[in-house]
Amino acid sequence: MKVDLLPQSVLARARARWRRRLVVLLGTAAGLLASAAGCEEAGPRVYTAQRHSLETSCLETYAPLGLVQAEAVSSLCEPVCLLLGEDRYVSAVCPPYPAETSLEPEDSDGCAAALAAPSCDALEESPDAAAP
Repeated sequence: MKVDLLPQSVLARARARWRRRLVVLLGTAAGLLASAAGCEEAGPRVYTAQRHSLETSCLETYAPLGLVQAEAVSSLCEPVCLLLGEDRYVSAVCPPYPAETSLEPEDSDGCAAALAAPSCDALEESPDAAAP
């Protein structure tokens, strides 16, 4: 004589519930993998640069200059001068450059001065900066 501890309908519902949980778990894992892989694809990246302040003849802190389409944005390139409207910016961030900017030749007077300018932060920290 066979004794069932649980009726077949209860066992069937429990199996169905575990299958649904497994499907949800696998779907979540697939979504996480897809989103992690999506981070490596090319997309809009923020390009940053330092504005050359003509008033103080120094470079301000890095700030967003525009968006570029790239897989990654590296800051290991030689500094360049970029013009955006009336402002000149210096950046060591590698190309591509934002479309709204134009590359200024480094031998121009304005670019040469910007490339030689110290950081505004360095001037604020220097005790000589406050001296008249």
